[in-house]
Amino acid sequence: MATKEPTAPPTSKTPNRQTQAYSVFIPAVEKRIIAALVSYAAWFSTLTSFIYYPAIRQLAQTFSVSVDEINLTVTSYMAVATIAPTLVGDAADVLGRRPIYGFLLTLYIGVNIAIVLADSYAGLLGLRVAQALAISGMGKNFAKN
Repeated sequence: MATKEPTAPPTSKTPNRQTQAYSVFIPAVEKRIIAALVSYAAWFSTLTSFIYYPAIRQLAQTFSVSVDEINLTVTSYMAVATIAPTLVGDAADVLGRRPIYGFLLTLYIGVNIAIVLADSYAGLLGLRVAQALAISGMGKNFAKN
């Protein structure tokens, strides 16, 4: 007669298909890289809101406007930055996070290049609004689970 060896009872260390979280990413590598990239991009919102405070007088001279008008670009950025997470979050819910994130990051890079090349105050003001719209919604909407 053949005897069967007893099998070990299931323990808490035994993986269970129902309790394991599913992910298409390699847990140790890709998840950390993605989290680092999203965190780095979210940091840009804070960075770009105040980046040119030290150069406000030079910008006023370059664009031949008052310091108050240059301060308006900062105020406009902040005003749009308060509304952008709502708009971006709604778009991400409908279209998905990845396409919106990719589009906004590409738009942000393009707007930053355009700001460097801006030759009028109106262009600078409009581009600062676009810059705020492109980057401000990323941190709150894409860092969540």
